[in-house]
Amino acid sequence: MKSSTYACTALTATAVLLLSACGGSEGGGLSDAPDSGNTPAAAGGGECGGDGLTALTMAETPGGPLSFVAYGVQQGNFEEEGIDLTVTPSPGGGTTSVPALLQGEYDVMGLDLVSAITSIEAGLPLKMVSGGSSTSDEPEGDFSGVLVKPDSPIQSREDLEGVRMGVNALGNVNELAINDIIEENGSAEGAISPVELPFPEIVAAIGRGDVDAGILIEPFVTIAENQGLRVVDRPWVGIKPGLQIGTMIMTEEKIDECPEVADNFAAAVQATADDIREDPEAFRAALPALIDLDPALAEEINLIQWRGASDMESIELTGQLMAEYGLIDEEIDYEDAVIN
Repeated sequence: MKSSTYACTALTATAVLLLSACGGSEGGGLSDAPDSGNTPAAAGGGECGGDGLTALTMAETPGGPLSFVAYGVQQGNFEEEGIDLTVTPSPGGGTTSVPALLQGEYDVMGLDLVSAITSIEAGLPLKMVSGGSSTSDEPEGDFSGVLVKPDSPIQSREDLEGVRMGVNALGNVNELAINDIIEENGSAEGAISPVELPFPEIVAAIGRGDVDAGILIEPFVTIAENQGLRVVDRPWVGIKPGLQIGTMIMTEEKIDECPEVADNFAAAVQATADDIREDPEAFRAALPALIDLDPALAEEINLIQWRGASDMESIELTGQLMAEYGLIDEEIDYEDAVIN
């Protein structure tokens, strides 16, 4: 799709400028970028392998993904691994956030797999260090949904043709969902036109009729349903039940500086995933404080599935579909791109 080509081209051009700007002095690489105050030394954390905590700053997708990391911090899982983690909402959606990671504004970033693979295929020095969000094995448990107005003629995914679809970012995992629907319906390319909007604005845009439908994640799915919108499809479980949707990335330079920090970060993510799997209701009860969510709403939402480790089957399937749909020119070296 044209939007994907544009996103990849813009990302590559921006990244080349950033990498060139950072490579002019002795040593080269991103370490020569202006100090953002988020590096371990600038934040006053312990040095790699030292006795103190290593300070890391992370950007994560608003909503469910952000709540997961915040819960891990609250539970002390990152501190247990020697990390003082600060997590904030991502500055943008999909690949548009990646330059901030390359500039050193963040040490870790949560991304959807499509955006991560797009960035790596474009030649950016990034590695997937831990698994992120995954969908459920059953449609009714999917944390994503395609929603429409109550009186919309759209009743199911079969009716999603010639529609404007609200998405939180162009060129991300929504591209897989849209192409999967188009392929299943036997529709022509371009039968669904993505319109980029932040999650909260998608709900309003559907209600106004600015878009015909929108892809949302929790808690926005349940918020929209409570406002009368209808779920007509569960897009991500439709690609593959249990599909890994998100990942967490670091730059190669950050990993080379201190490999154990990446390992410790992954261990903390795994511990958090284990905590939620063992006691999902404790996580649900913590959501109102973690992401300023109404307690009644927290009781209703579909929880994201968290496995901790990267699911290579999902990552490879995502890359294969991206190549099939023309979102990338060729598949990446998955073993090289994924650590932990």
